[in-house]
Amino acid sequence: MKLASLPTLIRHSDQPYELDHAAASTADSASFDFHTVTWQADGFGFDATSGEFFTASPTALVVMQALSEGVARPQILDRLTTRFEVARSTAERDLESFLAELVHIGLTSESN
Repeated sequence: MKLASLPTLIRHSDQPYELDHAAASTADSASFDFHTVTWQADGFGFDATSGEFFTASPTALVVMQALSEGVARPQILDRLTTRFEVARSTAERDLESFLAELVHIGLTSESN
């Protein structure tokens, strides 16, 4: 299973952010703090600070919940490999790709 083809996070505001599109805009992303988003089991996330809401695919939800909790990358990989029964090397490659997309669209910094 290749996780990079599955994680999708859509930011519902003036403009949607889809991780599948390289041309995603970074407008208004400087004020985003994913630590303030509360995630539900169905993939719905709400940021009470900004009023924005998000929808996430199952794999994106695992990653976003972990990031919101401050979980380190090795433990995120553990969660992905356990939940989706994917090889660790595949999960690691695809997690890095997903995190790079989050940086690209301004939803996180490279330090995360």
